[in-house]
Amino acid sequence: MKMKELERETGIGRETIRFYIREGLLPEPVRPKRNVADYGPQHVARLKLIRRLQQERFLPLSVIKTIVKAEASDPAAGFEAFIGLESRLGPLVSEPRNPEPMRLADVAEKTKVSVEDIRQFASFGFVHIEKNDHGEWLSPRNVRLIELIGESRASGFTEEDAGYTIEDFRIYAQMASVLAHHEVTQFYRNLGRRINSEDAARLAARGVQIVNEIMALLRTEKIIGEMERASVRGGTPDSEDD
Repeated sequence: MKMKELERETGIGRETIRFYIREGLLPEPVRPKRNVADYGPQHVARLKLIRRLQQERFLPLSVIKTIVKAEASDPAAGFEAFIGLESRLGPLVSEPRNPEPMRLADVAEKTKVSVEDIRQFASFGFVHIEKNDHGEWLSPRNVRLIELIGESRASGFTEEDAGYTIEDFRIYAQMASVLAHHEVTQFYRNLGRRINSEDAARLAARGVQIVNEIMALLRTEKIIGEMERASVRGGTPDSEDD
């Protein structure tokens, strides 16, 4: 089929299709002549898979690329068996202190962190505000994150007392995103179809717990090491050390 037919069949525009080809999300078409491109059923199936992963699972293209590559390398494996794994994983790593989502305004009142501040944290991905017909909400894990911000401020980590601002937390969101992307990509790539989705969810949940503890210990160890080096130097690290 030609590009026009592919657009009609999938509902996806040609510029997007060309972008997917350039990014390796979609195989190159057959080109019997220089200015002629033929697309087949595999292009339709791949485009529909990409659209489904975006619209139903809200996955970023970087993760989708890993999924479609795995599908292409072993079509019989059916990587789609792992689509929706996050829905199985969520309850296994739930936040016990806050079993239910909370309205944004209620979180602000409870934690003494203003709605405006919470929105600023959300602007760089530290928390995620969910919106529906009933208002704005924070999931249990996001509620706990804002609770911890409130606890840090109550302990003295404020701009007035210690010079700490909301922007100081941006690096944590950035580093967590990079680490999460690496972990999820490796998990899907390494797992393949050697395990069913239920066992994969249990394995992922245990992995989250283990790595959370590893990161807490590593960070504490590194902080103590940095403080020791500062003591030896007789001053704080300068910009070159950073």
